[in-house]
Amino acid sequence: MATSVEEAATMLHMEKEELVEEGLKAYLKERLRGLKAEITAIYLRYGVSSIDELDKKINEGELSESDTFDDFTMLDCLEGGKDKIQTIVEKIK
Repeated sequence: MATSVEEAATMLHMEKEELVEEGLKAYLKERLRGLKAEITAIYLRYGVSSIDELDKKINEGELSESDTFDDFTMLDCLEGGKDKIQTIVEKIK
């Protein structure tokens, strides 16, 4: 049986808008944690602490571009997602 936002807010003695806002904050923070974990896993795989450091190792020949391409592309996407979510979280504080 599904509970509507209105019903949940009533049961929790909250305004609907407050419940929605708190739920959004919780979701974004959890998503941000997940993105940071994925980013950290890639950093650890290559012994770096930033995408710039990974790029430098590739450009200096320490790491193969073909071997790191998928992870580098994924890292770029994850970093972009992290930045977007951080911007949203800061705006709704």
